Amino acid sequence: MKKKIFIQILLSVLILIIFFSIYQRYFKKTLVSDRSQIEEKEINQSNSLENITYDSVDREGRKYIVTAESGFFNEQEPDIVFMNNANAKIVLLDGSVIYIKSSTAEYNSLNYDTKFQKDVKLKFLEHNVFCNNLNIFFQDNLLEAYNDLTYKNLDIIMLADKIEIDLLTKNSKIFNFNESKVKIKKRNINGNN
Repeated sequence: MKKKIFIQILLSVLILIIFFSIYQRYFKKTLVSDRSQIEEKEINQSNSLENITYDSVDREGRKYIVTAESGFFNEQEPDIVFMNNANAKIVLLDGSVIYIKSSTAEYNSLNYDTKFQKDVKLKFLEHNVFCNNLNIFFQDNLLEAYNDLTYKNLDIIMLADKIEIDLLTKNSKIFNFNESKVKIKKRNINGNN
């Protein structure tokens, strides 16, 4: 009888050792792997931002506000914020305001430089610019718009490759990269195309 109980205990211990070794070999690694994937996902989510607003004044005294519905940054470039559905407002020294809207943007939190991309719209007084790329370089006091550029005001519609605007003087330069001239159409009296 004691021999029979001894064998049962020995078999039970052996079965437990087998189950433990199978668990250690196959299941524990999976759990550790799953945990690291969860931690990585949490890190990536911590890099995402919602309802972003940056409000600043540059050394010239211009006020710059940029907002976005969402965005993110990566650890390699923590000063660059990649934004979705961005809006910007630049209040110039004379009180006039430039409004910018785009699908995406890259904002540098150190120097305020911003690169707007996709469906970019700029409005300044009666001037409207539509393009795919618009960059603001505050240290150079420069705004440049390019790629599928259309400029409209009360009198004209202009198609060009690039426009540069000096943010201090408000002077602009218009470029076409090929040999053709900039295309300008006069708008009719109603302001319609």
